[in-house]
Formats: sequence, C-alpha cells, structure tokens
Amino acid sequence: MRRFIYGACACALAIVLFSGSVQAQQADSPMRYVTVTTFDVPYGPDRAKVMSFLNEYILPSTQLHPAVRNFRLLTHVWGSNGMQVIMEAEYDNWADIQLDCGPTCDDYFVIHEAPEEGDDGYADYREKSDLFSKYYSSHTDEIYLTNMNRALVEGQRPNWVGPQTPTPGGGESDD
Repeated sequence: MRRFIYGACACALAIVLFSGSVQAQQADSPMRYVTVTTFDVPYGPDRAKVMSFLNEYILPSTQLHPAVRNFRLLTHVWGSNGMQVIMEAEYDNWADIQLDCGPTCDDYFVIHEAPEEGDDGYADYREKSDLFSKYYSSHTDEIYLTNMNRALVEGQRPNWVGPQTPTPGGGESDD
C-alpha cells in the first residue's frame, strides 16, 4: 500500500511540474492563431455593393480590434474559384479571438452609424446589407495554428532560414 501511495504522489508531482512547464512554454510560445472566413461573391454589380458594405460595416471591427496582430482581406484572382473572398486575422492566443473590440470599435461605429429607416441612404444601405447577408450566409470559418518561427514577417529576418550569425568563411552560423 505504501508503494501505491508513493507512486501516486510521484505521478501527481510529475503532472504538476510538467503542466507548469507547459504553461511557461505556452506563455513564450511563438504560436499564433489565424482565423479564416471564406465566402463567394460572383463578379457583377452585386460584388461592388457587397465589398462596399464589407469595407464600411464589417471589416472595421476586425481592422481596429486591439487583439488582432495582422489582418488581410483576400480576393481570389486566379484559379478555379475567382469569386472567393477570404478574411484572415491573426491572434496571439485562442482567448483573443473571443475578445470584444471595445472602445476603439465603439468610437468608429458612433461616427459610421448605419442609417435607420427614413434616413438618407437607408435604401442603399439596406440593399447592400441584404446582398451581403445573401452571399455571406454560406460562408465557412476555420482556425489555424501557425509557428511564427517559420514565418517570414515584413521587415524582419526569418528565424528558420539558414545560418543566423557571421562565420569566418563569410557565411553565417546558428550561434
């Protein structure tokens, strides 16, 4: 019985120590989460209206969000599905994906308030909103995890390509 208790205590201690180590590694982790939303908008008069609505009423809540590290709006220009629209946002951790944008977005939407029925521009807003809802209704959402040590970031030298420090032969070493 004594062996069992010692064994259980040793296992519990190992789990506690290991989980603390994992949490410390996660705090310094080079990993980031990337959300990807994809939907189709065919070329034609509807596309310009949907993109206009997207730019004015949908994207600011991501573009201004303090937890979003990088954001891109992509449109498919070559290949089999030229009508695809892709929104990509990058976050430090899973919890940041759930965060409210807060005062930054609130301030934007006070200035860029959607028109209400009876206001000038309401019919145009309603048309664009309905078209956006129509095409966005079949969207897909995905979340990816990326190791930033393998990323090429604008203005920064990548961490993973070749040697990193000068060597006597003119090249660089990993030191």
